[in-house]
Amino acid sequence: MAEGTVRMNSINRDGSPCFYKIILDPDQIEELRIPSEFVKHIIEETVETTLIKWLCGKYWNMKLCEDENGMFFHGGWKKFSMEQHLEWGDFLLFQYDGRMTFYVRIFDKNGLER
Repeated sequence: MAEGTVRMNSINRDGSPCFYKIILDPDQIEELRIPSEFVKHIIEETVETTLIKWLCGKYWNMKLCEDENGMFFHGGWKKFSMEQHLEWGDFLLFQYDGRMTFYVRIFDKNGLER
């Protein structure tokens, strides 16, 4: 399964952890796996829902699922990916605020932010 490289120990200037994914697999339109090394930043209690916010203020409710292979965005991810017209080569940067909200920035294949 193709996925973007995870920058371990990646912390944003404000101290919040972040990770990135590159859309390289059609399955990433249905669900998006969170890097296993990043999961330690997510609250340890069982949580089933989260928010993904775009910098323009729009947000999407997501289900946060877990299986034997790790944690992933589902149940809302497909709607997000379709509305954002995600396609092969898109680069997504996620910043986690520590309160079950992920801020996302989306970059096209040309390197420009949407």
